[in-house]
Amino acid sequence: MYKLILFLVLVKCLFGKESGPTVITKKGTIKGLQAEDGYSMYLGIPYALVDESDPFGAALPHPGFNETYKAFDDSVACPQTSRAGALLGTMQCLQLNIYVPNNASFSNKVPVMVYIHGGSFIRGSKAMENLSPKFLIRNDVIIVSINYRLGPYGFLCVSAPGYSNQGLKDQILALKWVKDNIEAFGGDSSKITAFGQSAGAMTLDLQLLTTKDLVHRAIIQSGTALTTWVITTRNDNIPVSLANKLGYSGNDVQEALDYLVDKEPMDTIQASVDTGIFNAHPLTKPCVEIEGDNAYLTDFPVNLQPQVKGMDIMIGHTNKEVMFIYPKETDKEYYENYRFAEELKQGFDDVYDEENVRHFYTGDTVLSVESQDDIFDFGTDFVFAYPTERSINRYLEANANKVYRYLFAYEGGRNRNKVLGNFTAPGACHGDDLGYLFEMDIFEGGVPNEDDQKMIDVMTTMWTNFAKYGDPTPSSTDLITTRWEPTEPGSTQRPYLLLNQPIALEYRIFQKRMSFWELYYKLYYIRITKEVLV
Repeated sequence: MYKLILFLVLVKCLFGKESGPTVITKKGTIKGLQAEDGYSMYLGIPYALVDESDPFGAALPHPGFNETYKAFDDSVACPQTSRAGALLGTMQCLQLNIYVPNNASFSNKVPVMVYIHGGSFIRGSKAMENLSPKFLIRNDVIIVSINYRLGPYGFLCVSAPGYSNQGLKDQILALKWVKDNIEAFGGDSSKITAFGQSAGAMTLDLQLLTTKDLVHRAIIQSGTALTTWVITTRNDNIPVSLANKLGYSGNDVQEALDYLVDKEPMDTIQASVDTGIFNAHPLTKPCVEIEGDNAYLTDFPVNLQPQVKGMDIMIGHTNKEVMFIYPKETDKEYYENYRFAEELKQGFDDVYDEENVRHFYTGDTVLSVESQDDIFDFGTDFVFAYPTERSINRYLEANANKVYRYLFAYEGGRNRNKVLGNFTAPGACHGDDLGYLFEMDIFEGGVPNEDDQKMIDVMTTMWTNFAKYGDPTPSSTDLITTRWEPTEPGSTQRPYLLLNQPIALEYRIFQKRMSFWELYYKLYYIRITKEVLV
């Protein structure tokens, strides 16, 4: 539906009167399109340029436009594979989309929300097909979605300086572009809220550790900088393996990088698939860099203090996050032979007690498919819930203003990943909350039922209230009757909002489970905090 609308509008603009909205920014004049739902959209605005002679290196801010830039094209993504395995993308992919409500103007500036997509650091884009602003923009905020480099082009982690974490540095360039230019679209540059989910949330949290004053508020959904999956160690074998796959016969990391420069991006992405670099846990991720020019992350997140003094933060996750990782109930053998150590070793190196964890979650029962829900609880706690708990503590210690925590447990017709994966287990899966914030092609033509529509209305109102006021429930309304209380510095209370039927304010999320992990970390947490460089 959205593709058809966009195509018809594009044809009209290209072959009829070009009557779309136009803005004059610091980078030049930009013409957009008028959406059928009544807002303006500027699609595919380049904010930076990849140096194609050094595509693994730093991007450069876009120099601007000498002629009017026609922001009509939403098709550009960074090199990657789709979920179905198809190769897609182009190297000059550092673009963003801007969606503007009709009431926004230079004399009536509205808050801005910048979305950072997830996708395991290897896939995803700004595309409207998954991130239509239809629901959010009704609440009079500007919505921005961004591309950033992925896979080997965005998240190589090697000993050669200047090649690591480029995807994170792309995000900084995008946020700077928004801050410098958004007022031309009617945006308030003093009210920029960044929000992201999964890898987008993890990278946003990394930005809060390393960069000041780019955003004023943050919404972190299902992932933090302390999530066990986030930080990888430097691995020179990755570019060497990719180059070897494409014909290079040596083992020198710099030679391998130089060799890959001349290869077609799609060939490099295919080599990433063929060599197993893109697997269930992709090997291209953020990492601690060697200090030097353009170094971004020079220590492990646990050793860095969040730069959040005076900020308001919203943070949360779903109640059964890891449902999308584990097999369905039909794979009985998997659950009968499940080993908790497979997750634990990602956070505790070689020192951990698997038996204590197993006994806490499953007692003395023999593991079976009936253990699935307990295993979901374990994975959710270890990878998402307890890292969120630790992150909240760190925000408060760093003098964040207010921290609002939520738990999404609603099961409806727009639970995105449950629908995509045809999951039938109870609970809300990783990514299921996104279907109530964004319109998506997978729900194209479907009219939300009454309960789903209420969840859409509640969540989009609270998310945009947070962007406007730093408070998701500034007043009671017919729609939202529950006051969402924050945790503030010095407070002993730990409220959270349960997003379910009904919506409710509760305290101490998963209290016994979080208490277990607090003690467990005190006993076993010796995660490496410094790497020995060789």
